[in-house]
Amino acid sequence: MSSVLDPNHASRAMLNSILHISCDSADHPNRIGEECSSPTTARPKQEALRPFKTITQGDSQPMSEAKPEDSNTRSGPVDPLELRSNPRVGTDLPVELYTGDFAGALLGRSRDLGIGGACIATQSPFSLKSLQRIVIGLPSQNLTLDAIGCWQREDPEENIVLTGISFDNPHAEQLELVWDQVLDAGKKLARFLYKRTALHELGLEEAMGLAQVTRFRTFAPGDMIYRQGTRGDANDSIFLITEGNVTLQLRIRDAIEQPLVQLSIGDLFGGLPLLADIPHAESAVADSNVRLLEIDRAAFRQLRSMKPWLGHRLGVALLRVHATRMADTLGLASKIL
Repeated sequence: MSSVLDPNHASRAMLNSILHISCDSADHPNRIGEECSSPTTARPKQEALRPFKTITQGDSQPMSEAKPEDSNTRSGPVDPLELRSNPRVGTDLPVELYTGDFAGALLGRSRDLGIGGACIATQSPFSLKSLQRIVIGLPSQNLTLDAIGCWQREDPEENIVLTGISFDNPHAEQLELVWDQVLDAGKKLARFLYKRTALHELGLEEAMGLAQVTRFRTFAPGDMIYRQGTRGDANDSIFLITEGNVTLQLRIRDAIEQPLVQLSIGDLFGGLPLLADIPHAESAVADSNVRLLEIDRAAFRQLRSMKPWLGHRLGVALLRVHATRMADTLGLASKIL
C-alpha cells in the first residue's frame, strides 16, 4: 500500500511541512552570469530599472554563463528570473522570432513579459547568437523589437523550448507600449488572484506582488503535470489554474491511480517539494487543455528575498490547502481500507 494513505506517515509529512516553512530558509543559489546589453529606461516618476542578468549560450554548445568573450567556462542552464529587477508578469501572447537559423519567422508564445525582455516558448531551439528581432502580438497592435538571446532550456514536461530574450535598445515609444502591456496584465492577474483563487485572503497589493513573479504554462488533456513521490526543480512549482481542469490522484498499492479531487479555475496546487523539501503527496493530471499560472523555485526565491512577508503568506496559504486535502486523503483511505 502506498505510504500516502498511512495516517501516521501523512501526519508526520504535514508536520514536517509546517516546521520547515520559513521565509529565511536557505536555497542552493544559482550561478549567475553578467548582464545582457539592454538600456536602462523607465517611465517618469519610476525608479530606473536595471536590465536582465542573464546566461548566454554558444552555437551548438551546452548552455553557459555569460563571460568575457575569451572565456570557455561552461555550466548548466540557468533561468535567471530571480535576478530581474524589472517588473514582469505572466502573459500568453503570440510571438514571431526572426533569426539567422530560419528563412521565415519561428512562431512562439510569450510565457512572461517584462520591461527589459521576455520568456518565449517555441517548438524548436535556435542559436541565441542568431536572434535578430521579435514581433509581439499585443492586443492593440504588433510590436517589433530588436532582441538579444540570453538563455535557453528545454521543458520536457511540455515538449517545448524556453528562451529568455532581452530587448536591444528599444525606442521610448516601444517601451511605452511594453509598459502598458505589463501594467495591464499585472492588474488583470492581480484581480484574478484576489477575487477568484485560494489566495483571496491576500490583499490587493499582495496580489500585485505575486502577479510580478508569475509565468504561464500549458498542458494538453492527459498530460502529467507532476508525479506522486517525485521532487526536483522541473516540477516543484506552485500552480494556479486559469483555464481547464486538473485531477489530483493517489497511487494505491503502487499500482492503482485513485482520483482524489478535480480542481478547476482558481484552485491552488503543487509546491510542496519547494516549501518543505518533501516529495509530492499526489499526482496532478490535466483533464482538458489547461493553462496554469506558475510560481517556480526561482520566482519563489525572488519573492522571499524581495518581499519575505509575502513569500511567507503564500507558503502558509499553500500549506493550508495541502492540510485540507490531507484530511480528504485520510477520509479516502478509511473508505478504501
